[in-house]
Amino acid sequence: MARPRVLITGFGPFPGVSENPSGWLAETLAAGLSANAWELHSAVLPTEWDAVATLAPRLHESLQPHVMIHFGVSARAKGLQIERAAHNDAEPRADACGARPPCSTIAADSVARLETRLPVSALARRLRAQGHAARASHSCGRYLCNFLYYRSLERTERAGGEALFVHVPLTHAQDGPLSQDALLEAAQDTVTFVLEAATQAPRPRDVKRATDMSEVRQ
Repeated sequence: MARPRVLITGFGPFPGVSENPSGWLAETLAAGLSANAWELHSAVLPTEWDAVATLAPRLHESLQPHVMIHFGVSARAKGLQIERAAHNDAEPRADACGARPPCSTIAADSVARLETRLPVSALARRLRAQGHAARASHSCGRYLCNFLYYRSLERTERAGGEALFVHVPLTHAQDGPLSQDALLEAAQDTVTFVLEAATQAPRPRDVKRATDMSEVRQ
């Protein structure tokens, strides 16, 4: 029997972050984690609107992943930020090649906000109990992290499976709060928790999904 497939992604550099630890995390996690029951795949996405718009659906269709775990970096983060939801908004902000999104919404005629089915608050508590700085977050922002997360949550709505986005901080090498080893350990514990949760029975969402744009704009 084929093993369930897991897609782990990170991003490349973008304006203000010349070395993105999320890309290194994605490659290192997929190569180093022992997950005999799961088939692990990794991808480092260019931090570009057009590239993500093209590559995300291509990865969804080619891999047909059962679980998607996306990592991105937040220069303001002090620890891991476990993202509960993605918004159907695209901030008109330049990407790594200077381009901006073609539209202010991600998906026309779609809902304003999509939420993961995974237990975000429980994951944050588990990470803190293991000695990692972590918190649940209600907003993934409106940049490319949010864009990717929304597209992956759309797929889980349509085809099933699970998706999660985690913002990580900068490392000591970039004057951030965590060492590379500490960041990797926290990310490993995150993936382990998610794969455990994904094998359980279907769960209700942590909070009700908003369908009115006015409920979620900040």
